[in-house]
Amino acid sequence: MPPLRAERSAAGDRADGDPPRGLYLATTPMIALLCAAAARAQGGRARLVLIEDFDLATRFAELLNGWRDTPFEQIVRLPGRYTEHQRGSPDRARGFAAFFRRIRIKRGLRQETLATLRALDDDFAPDSVWVGNDRKVETQYALHLASSRMRTAVGRYLDDGLYTYLGDVRQRPLVRRIDWLVKRLIYGTWWQRAEQAGTTSWIGQAWLAYPHLAPTAYAGTQRHALPREWLANRAFLRLCARAARLFEVPRKRLRGCGGVLVLPHSNQLRAEPEAVERLRAYLRAAGAAGAPLALKYHPRETQNDPAGLSDAETLALPALLPMELLLPLLPRGALLVGEGSTALLAAHWLRPDLQVHDLGLSQGNYAQRARALFARAGLTGVGGGD
Repeated sequence: MPPLRAERSAAGDRADGDPPRGLYLATTPMIALLCAAAARAQGGRARLVLIEDFDLATRFAELLNGWRDTPFEQIVRLPGRYTEHQRGSPDRARGFAAFFRRIRIKRGLRQETLATLRALDDDFAPDSVWVGNDRKVETQYALHLASSRMRTAVGRYLDDGLYTYLGDVRQRPLVRRIDWLVKRLIYGTWWQRAEQAGTTSWIGQAWLAYPHLAPTAYAGTQRHALPREWLANRAFLRLCARAARLFEVPRKRLRGCGGVLVLPHSNQLRAEPEAVERLRAYLRAAGAAGAPLALKYHPRETQNDPAGLSDAETLALPALLPMELLLPLLPRGALLVGEGSTALLAAHWLRPDLQVHDLGLSQGNYAQRARALFARAGLTGVGGGD
């Protein structure tokens, strides 16, 4: 780690009485929403860095910028995985040529991103950095800069759903070890390897919806219960209404549905085609019974219907919007069913009045682990059992 800059005090040259400054970094729509909730609750000055790891990040920034209750004085968009894909797609190169071209694009974007984060730290001097993923280069660099300047762990980890409690879908220790070595060589000793999100040494606090279910990896971190009131208030109702207008959610048609089927990322669905067939049969049965279900894909999907579950009569809700923004649109007691989805866990926490159930159709390892977690959280299967 480089020596700390002598010209800055531990308070970042802040005069007595200056408001606290929070830097918030989001790589998903859900974390952007939680960042907004945390920033409103913490008060002081706040800036959001929205990393373009998902489609339509521009529209999501527009949603937050136009919100009259926004806590952010500035929203900065930085290139991410989606940007890399867009800039790399026009070239017709194949094989090694395409591979090295992608590396050049990624390296250029990464240099641009780190320079922006360095300038942001110099200008804004945050005393807290809030993230939902502390394993990315961008978030680690922001945490490193602020923690070095403040001489303490300034990181605040926000609940990222199933990954917070279960870890990655795939455990790849060899790949992670190689990745750590490569990044150490490129970025230096500040880069840290973390098997579990939210456990790097920069994280001083973890804000979790279910702190009692947190894995032992968080044992050395101050754990706080994520207050439901951060999202259940009039300001966020206004944001939900704005989101419905901006993304053209047919609210009347949604109220006429028998419920909503929420899905995990299609990467998990592709691994089990039998589960997809069972989901398709479940949708058909609900429609035949006169209670058709609206369909909600994962916010990071890049295709309209990656599992091929939708048809002309199915209401497909905007995938980009996190379920937390759609929950207030559902009537009291509405049905929400899904298959190993973070949205189920969030809905059970945020809207305890809803009927939230896991279908239990998938037999994959991760889905079974999710089912066990749901049971511990008090979320039952469709039949009322675990």
